[in-house]
Amino acid sequence: MALDPGSKLPPTPIINKPFILLPLYIYPTPTAWEPLYSAADSHPELDFLAVVNPGNGPGPNTLPDANYIDALARLTALPNVRLIGYVHCSYGNRPIDELVADVSAYRGWTEAASRRDDGKTIFVDGIFIDEVPSSTVFVQYLATLSRAAKTILNRNLAINVTNKEDPDETMADDADVILLSPTSTTSTPPPSLPPLLQSVPGTASPSCSTAIVIYNPGVVIDPIFYQAADYVVAFEDHSRRWTSPDVRQRLARLPRPLRERSIAVAHSTAGGVKEVGQLSRKCLELGCSGVFVTTQPGYTDWCPFWAEFVRDIAQRTMI
Repeated sequence: MALDPGSKLPPTPIINKPFILLPLYIYPTPTAWEPLYSAADSHPELDFLAVVNPGNGPGPNTLPDANYIDALARLTALPNVRLIGYVHCSYGNRPIDELVADVSAYRGWTEAASRRDDGKTIFVDGIFIDEVPSSTVFVQYLATLSRAAKTILNRNLAINVTNKEDPDETMADDADVILLSPTSTTSTPPPSLPPLLQSVPGTASPSCSTAIVIYNPGVVIDPIFYQAADYVVAFEDHSRRWTSPDVRQRLARLPRPLRERSIAVAHSTAGGVKEVGQLSRKCLELGCSGVFVTTQPGYTDWCPFWAEFVRDIAQRTMI
């Protein structure tokens, strides 16, 4: 049976409520992503943006391997999880064409999955642009990439998925999804917007696209960058750097609406579950909507206190 992909999306959330940005760089063996599945099921009120990175980007193949396909399809089915594809711009040194090709490869996952016989559906709902330069010289470069991503990954745009054996027969039934064209005559309504975009202001407004664009400079950058991004990672560093007066003062100087579109990521937290909780609360108190805190030095292992961290952020959504 063909389904509208928007039918799985949740209702409009609390405006500016906290969410978790999860760098999901763990290879998906059959049980490796269980902590995320469990957290999303246990906390339907909490939104997760899961950044996936099969090969320093989408990888060389039309689809990632079978383990990835199974795991990505399972996440796609969760209404409070958004899959975000990783790309790196090498601090402005990668050509735009290369970056757009990476974004197109993520969109290609949807098309390739729809042609399979197993009925699995995969949607990548946005792009995480890593290694973003902080110089305003690159504002237009990044805005060009953002516009391309919002066009390519917009769920409301056309994808004509056809059966190669019978060009007149669409593969919608096999894909268990209808992909809508702007000129389509179907009476099926367009998909609803991902919840995290329904309240995002500015030029990267949800009226333009359903896709989410996240810049990761890892530091506070000029407010002009926010014009083309939905979210900016304004802090990514060792947790001890969070206590630096300079870091917190720079963030505090951002206008409140921009802080609400900022994300803080702290790794290598040494103080156990207590410090994880304290750090996440301080990030939110400074106005960041997105947060991730881990005791790990990187993002290829789960924090031992992941469940406690998720529970704490979920409780903050009710405040």
